[in-house]
Amino acid sequence: MKKFLFLFLCMLAIPLFAVKVDLNSATFAELRTLPITEQQAKDIYDYRQYVAYFEDIYDLRKVSSVDQPTLEKLRPLIILTHYVETDDSVIRRAQIGYLLQRMDANEGSQEGMSDVWEDFLMTPQNANGMFFNDYLSLPNVSPVDAYAVMKRRAQGDTLIDQRDLKNSPGLSFYGYSNMKNYVYYKEPPIKDRIFVDYQLKYQSTPLEDDPMAMYKQAILRPTYGMVASSTPLPDAVVAAINHKNNSYWGFLHMDSYAPSVLNKVRIRYGNNIKAGILYDSPSGNEDIFKTGGQELLDNGKFYAGYENTVDFFGATGIKQYFGNYRVTYGEGLILDNTDYYTSRNTGYGFTKRILGITPDLSRTQEYSMKGLALELRKTWMDASFFYSRDKKDAIVYMADSVWADGTHHSHPLKNDDGTYQVLSYVTSTHGFDNDELTEAENYFDHELSVIDHTTYPNVYPWAVPYINLAPRENFLTETVTGGHLTLSPFVGTNFGFTTYTSVYDNTDFVIPKDADLKQLLIRDSYNYKYWKTPDSELSNLYSTKNGNYDRDYRRVVGFDWMSVIKNTSFQGEYAELSVNGKDTILGDDPKAVVLSSYTQFDNLYLLSLYRNYDLNFDNPYSRAFSEHQKLTDTVVEKYNYTMTNPLIGDMVYNNAQAQAERGLYFETRYRFNSYFTLGKTYVDIWERLSDHRKSVRFQGDLDYRPVYQISFRAKYKKQINRYDESADRAVSKTDEYTASVATFLTSRDYMSFEYRYNTVWGPPYLSITYPAVPVANNQANGSTQMTGDFVAVNYSHNFNDNLSVDGSVLYWNGHGISHWDWEDIEIDFMGQKGMKYWFTIQDQLAHNVFISFKYKYKEYQTLEEFVRQYNIAYPDNQNNYFQRVERVENSIRLQIDWKF
Repeated sequence: MKKFLFLFLCMLAIPLFAVKVDLNSATFAELRTLPITEQQAKDIYDYRQYVAYFEDIYDLRKVSSVDQPTLEKLRPLIILTHYVETDDSVIRRAQIGYLLQRMDANEGSQEGMSDVWEDFLMTPQNANGMFFNDYLSLPNVSPVDAYAVMKRRAQGDTLIDQRDLKNSPGLSFYGYSNMKNYVYYKEPPIKDRIFVDYQLKYQSTPLEDDPMAMYKQAILRPTYGMVASSTPLPDAVVAAINHKNNSYWGFLHMDSYAPSVLNKVRIRYGNNIKAGILYDSPSGNEDIFKTGGQELLDNGKFYAGYENTVDFFGATGIKQYFGNYRVTYGEGLILDNTDYYTSRNTGYGFTKRILGITPDLSRTQEYSMKGLALELRKTWMDASFFYSRDKKDAIVYMADSVWADGTHHSHPLKNDDGTYQVLSYVTSTHGFDNDELTEAENYFDHELSVIDHTTYPNVYPWAVPYINLAPRENFLTETVTGGHLTLSPFVGTNFGFTTYTSVYDNTDFVIPKDADLKQLLIRDSYNYKYWKTPDSELSNLYSTKNGNYDRDYRRVVGFDWMSVIKNTSFQGEYAELSVNGKDTILGDDPKAVVLSSYTQFDNLYLLSLYRNYDLNFDNPYSRAFSEHQKLTDTVVEKYNYTMTNPLIGDMVYNNAQAQAERGLYFETRYRFNSYFTLGKTYVDIWERLSDHRKSVRFQGDLDYRPVYQISFRAKYKKQINRYDESADRAVSKTDEYTASVATFLTSRDYMSFEYRYNTVWGPPYLSITYPAVPVANNQANGSTQMTGDFVAVNYSHNFNDNLSVDGSVLYWNGHGISHWDWEDIEIDFMGQKGMKYWFTIQDQLAHNVFISFKYKYKEYQTLEEFVRQYNIAYPDNQNNYFQRVERVENSIRLQIDWKF
């Protein structure tokens, strides 16, 4: 009896020792343990998160679903600790911190877009007031998903909460997952207030191999004109040729340390009033503290804007921006003003475009818009107008004059009417001002003229004895006006018209015919043989004056469309560049078209895309789907060392346009079951129109998960160039095999092991097969197979909610094959053989201060080199053969974000 009484008393005492629930810190799951309904728990949680903390127990009566009996029932089970009032935006930032981290990591073509997405994460949009393009512009949301929500709203339904959104007919779970954090339903979770974001980014990134070789290319190279002879040039001439200052790299002291520094400030009031300013100091440019007012205005970026939805004959969305903005329509065929090229940019998934007018504080400089933009939106109509006036960099025709003192002076070539001649837009790899470039060119022009061809008769005269083409900063004054009108007769279907006109106040684009252009680009007539069929892409660049017309503008017109039928969307865009035809007649000018369809199921999607871009469709603001960027494989890229000025190579290395192609692309992803998933798998069959080379590229990716935490993955990639003529010398076949195993640990930790094996089959080129043997190019026809492999360990570790580290260790062997690797937010192309490791540390130092630090070490070998005259051996006693050249690189990236 005593034991029973003791046990009974202990049971009565259990509630006294039980852990009580703290209303000011409990999770939703902890609130659900209380004797209340799920709706009451949710209401209590939402009140604390978005209204106020509880000061005493009677504040529970402020929650509409909690009555007095419920309060009495909860009284012995809860406690209220002291709380510190926390900004509601800080709460939301903690909830979606993983998404914000991904936004901060976006660079390149999505860099400015990430700012827009981050704003909507912090201050979501009302799901019941958004327009079709608002849904469509969200990351990884397809037209079918956007149509599902808009159709439901058109039927008079109102979205109440996340569960209601999830149950929208036709909305995929993937679309819902990517949409839910960007929207709200009743009251905004974050009250309108002022937000300030400051970002500092410090980066020291070495140049890639091709741009570095371009800058190191010796300007003075008379050996290309040598006849076959065993007699080398005199030592004095060789010394002059190989002098360090005979390259841009040496003359402009590019071996000195020159990091890039970016400063960016964004201010906004809710999602309505926005402003920002950015100054990016790329490697070689002066930082913001040494910059004058005019340079800051020319190279800095800023904007001020207003966005809202007002009642003007129904709900009307308004966007107004002054300063720098981005414009994107349709498939990006007519207009998408970014400096960055993205291969296979379908506009779906991770190649998303934000349609319409958006503010722009990205590092885009060459194709940035600076002026005024206005957009009006209704459910049945979308209209936008824009005006921009800005200065652009260009490849300029140069003239050389000799002053009385015998010095050479380089200056832009001027027409009789006072305008200048330019060859092309250019986005320079390294920033130099015009005074520095002029000084280098004057020196090179003088050196190019000092060789005494009478004394050295084996050295042939130059075809171009001076720097006749050169990049110039802020040289081209461009005024752009344009607009877009979309009509939507019913939900999910729209038809749009787009046009823009670029007027050039002070310049003419001049493109000579093939023979003249070849002599203009290539310095020595000995190298004219390198001008090939693919170089027709150069001679088809746009001219503002030719034998048929003389104008000061470039105009592009076109239209786009989209229609969603059940679970399939059809879309496309057509464009024409005005040349000799009429703007009101289709088909009489260089044209381009993109057609695509997207079918979506719960565990499967099917994407088909057709593109056809005429060779002379030269639209500098086009960013449509393609396998390669414009001018790839032309003489400017493949034989850059023969150019009159190697800096012309930037026309290719930083070109953002699509190459003239015609082809079909198919892509899919299918989740068979919880074990097997066919990842992004595609096949592309296309023809390069400059030389009609036909190619095919395939990639397949299969993931097997016996348990969720372990993944086995196999990937295969194959590409064949010139598949229609197996005997052609341009045939090449590439195979890539990848196997990896990954484990997903607790606390979102991750580790993987990856092995890749590559083979490349192609014709035997002496520069690859026998790079240091002086023999004539008389090898028999045949084939050469190169192999390479790659092994990597990748990892991610979260020390706590605030501190994490990601990194990788890699080893590779190329044998002539170029390997590539994704490093958190950037892609890296490696040399012949080497190793590297990198890590990125991310930490939240305070509730509104975030820091990211990346360090990379890389050492590798380039191709073996032999310093000699072309096809002439040096004496054996001269050590001019380098079996391998090793490079060591150290780079860091530091980013600090202050958000308040």
